[in-house]
Amino acid sequence: MVKSLSSLLFHLMLAATLALATDQVVFTIVDRVQFSVPGDWPVISSKSTPEKTIFAFQIPNRADKGTSDSTNLVIVSSYLKDAKDRTAFDKKAAAPEDGAVDKTLIDGWGCRSFTTMQNKTQYVDWDCYRVVANCGVFVRMAWPHLPKNPADYDKQMEKVLSDFLTSVGPSKKLTN
Repeated sequence: MVKSLSSLLFHLMLAATLALATDQVVFTIVDRVQFSVPGDWPVISSKSTPEKTIFAFQIPNRADKGTSDSTNLVIVSSYLKDAKDRTAFDKKAAAPEDGAVDKTLIDGWGCRSFTTMQNKTQYVDWDCYRVVANCGVFVRMAWPHLPKNPADYDKQMEKVLSDFLTSVGPSKKLTN
């Protein structure tokens, strides 16, 4: 038991060291899908079953300090075990939010962008879809338009989303 705990502690310390060294934390969803996020993105919600996994992250933004607004990213991975599941995922991916416009961000992902209001704050939302390792992957990123945001904040956030989407792929266990 002590040896197992020592081994676990060693691996956790190694993972923490690697996270600091690369500033990225890698998540694996049920040995099917993996992605990485910067180490300073807190997980604000997570739920996992063998069929569906959800992670929500808050993306640091100095402009939202002292407000109820925040920049967030959510990833949902749903296992597509049969044609019925795939059809349901494709149907959801094909049903845009009101006012959504198809956008090209990176190859392999279908994305749409739209604006919405939350209380008195306008938000930019991006919804992106892709199938990875028999999983339907949905990513939503939303950020507020705040007076203290840098002038190029939308472009910065599109780059953050692009980098995140690039990190999403089959689990290393599937590719080895």
